Amino acid sequence: MKRKEIHRKSHMKILAGILLIASLAHGQTFYSNVLLNSNPYHSARANALGGTALAEWGHPSALTSNPAVAVDMPGFRFALTGKGWHLRERRSFPVQDTFGDFLTDNDYVHNRYWISDAGFFAGYGRSNWSVLLGYTPVKNLNYTYEEEIRSATYDYNRDPLVGYHQVNFSGQINGLSVGGAWSPSALEWLQVGVSATKLMGDRIERGLGVTVLDRPDDRLASDTTTYSLFDTDFQGGIDLRTGLVFNLTKRHTLQLAYTLAGEIEFENPGVVTHMDSSLMMPAYTVDRSIVKQTVQRPNTLSMGLRYIPENILKTELFAQADLTLWGELENEYQGVDTTTFSPDWDHCWAFRIGAEHVFSSGIPVRAGFSYTESPIRNELNRSEIHFGTGYQIETLVLDLNVSWYESIYHYNDLFPIEGEVRVSRDKVREAGVRVMATLTYSL
Repeated sequence: MKRKEIHRKSHMKILAGILLIASLAHGQTFYSNVLLNSNPYHSARANALGGTALAEWGHPSALTSNPAVAVDMPGFRFALTGKGWHLRERRSFPVQDTFGDFLTDNDYVHNRYWISDAGFFAGYGRSNWSVLLGYTPVKNLNYTYEEEIRSATYDYNRDPLVGYHQVNFSGQINGLSVGGAWSPSALEWLQVGVSATKLMGDRIERGLGVTVLDRPDDRLASDTTTYSLFDTDFQGGIDLRTGLVFNLTKRHTLQLAYTLAGEIEFENPGVVTHMDSSLMMPAYTVDRSIVKQTVQRPNTLSMGLRYIPENILKTELFAQADLTLWGELENEYQGVDTTTFSPDWDHCWAFRIGAEHVFSSGIPVRAGFSYTESPIRNELNRSEIHFGTGYQIETLVLDLNVSWYESIYHYNDLFPIEGEVRVSRDKVREAGVRVMATLTYSL
């Protein structure tokens, strides 16, 4: 018994060390305003288990992933989830010697910032039905790029600051969701759920351009200030979601869900997306003539499995695959002329796995992994690791989660200088850590 106790303490120390290392990572996302798909707002427990829908069993947070999972909800249940991201981006270009050999990567941009949001869920139910309500973020649009430009003139001030190259996106798409779930008495192995989410925009702004502080300089991408910030109005449609749960055995559960993403509109978008022909990747440009942007968003199909092994201590295993139909994405820009951005991307998969083990003390340890394909380029595929735990005091449950990812891809200089020749594309390193907490109260 003493040896087992030592092993358990050792495992807990290892887990704590991993959590500490993960919490030191950072990150951000450049395409937050292009990939406008519908994202479930998971609880901290579900996110720690890879973002799997069946991890929301009996929880009102299932409303935005698969509402059928929330059938087993005795009485009232309220949940508040808060998230925080620490984001960082580094951009660099290669430095070569006189023989053309690689020396090092020279970082010229290092941006970091915090993003936070919160969502609320409520539900009421019995053993075979439930009704659900929620107000949550659907898509965070924040992105900040700020490149300081310094003059090559060597005066008393040493490389004085002459301007900025800037990209600033801010705002959030939120959703007000209602739904319900039901399990027919004659078919106890089946659960059915439906939900609808009304999309609403919150303080959406887009900015792009060059800011000249005092006088023009050869290192600036423009001789005059071109930076413009646009206040964008948002009109949202409705996301419709339906789900099924099949209780195959006492230890095996299967879920299926389909999300029909609603159309959204941005009035006075200002900054629009086009395809960079040299990269075959999306890029941004300012177009003041555009009065409306209409986005047809991709639908998503999800399938997941839960397995409960025969164990003295409770253990649950989860796996899920999501198919996002990115080929359906279409942006229509209305102005003097009507143009479209329809990249005709391939449909993409996301794979998720998670495991939860509950010790004899009642404290769970959770770990998960997710791999998400990017429709833009394979370099942008994202692997993410998740860890979490929880603590219960009578009818109050606190769940915690930390997730981390890091990726590297190549992209052109966002603000090229006339006459400048780059040997190769810039290297972009992005990484992110997300910390979550969910407080659930049952009445």
